[in-house]
Amino acid sequence: MALYPSQEWCEEWRTAVNDDAAVRATGARWGVDFNGNWLFEVTPGGGLEDTVYIYLAVSAGECHEARMMNDPSGLDAGFHVIGSYADFKEVVKGERDFIAGVVKRRFRVQGDVGKIMLHSRFVRAVANTFGAFESEYLGE
Repeated sequence: MALYPSQEWCEEWRTAVNDDAAVRATGARWGVDFNGNWLFEVTPGGGLEDTVYIYLAVSAGECHEARMMNDPSGLDAGFHVIGSYADFKEVVKGERDFIAGVVKRRFRVQGDVGKIMLHSRFVRAVANTFGAFESEYLGE
């Protein structure tokens, strides 16, 4: 069982994304002719003491890299999502829909939100991969 957030968790997530048929089917055009990489900025609270960043490099239905870091300087991400650990944890647990969180502004998004909406089936499929492996959480 991987601790969210950790590098081990990122590796489990990458495997889950790459093993998911819905991600492959709905993501064929994601990141093609635009930067589809994601940088998630997870802010403190709920057991997380310092801000951490999770980078997800994904295009054409495949995750090329997933990693956790303390400093994202120099990364090339088309989408930067900022939210609290508590809000991200609800998405990871399957208790909150990521796109609904974006629409309700629980997450601040830098990047083309229109692309997220246009490819919402893919984004939702990626978020659904969280349930493919067990996670444990800070503060619980």
